[in-house]
Amino acid sequence: MKKLFFALLCLGFSQAQAAAVQISAVPTGWRLENYPGDYVAVWFTPSPCASGQLSFPSTTSSADKNRFWALVLAAKLSQKPIFVFYDDQTPNCTIYSFGTDS
Repeated sequence: MKKLFFALLCLGFSQAQAAAVQISAVPTGWRLENYPGDYVAVWFTPSPCASGQLSFPSTTSSADKNRFWALVLAAKLSQKPIFVFYDDQTPNCTIYSFGTDS
């Protein structure tokens, strides 16, 4: 039920042509990277974007980026799956939502 709610929420906030897609995985091989200008990206996910890149829109708060960073690191250490909803129609596969997948 929770996943359905998030999917509907993501679709409601996305553009008409945007496609909300979900990844659910243990992020063992994912690489988090921080860039100047408060830009955070994750690489080597199963997304179809170049090198599996996922990134946040420019409007994302630093607190949300910090939560994502902490979630990915905790999931790597505990070997637990997480989910990420993203738009696969944007150049960098824009992240809409994320959380634990238990």
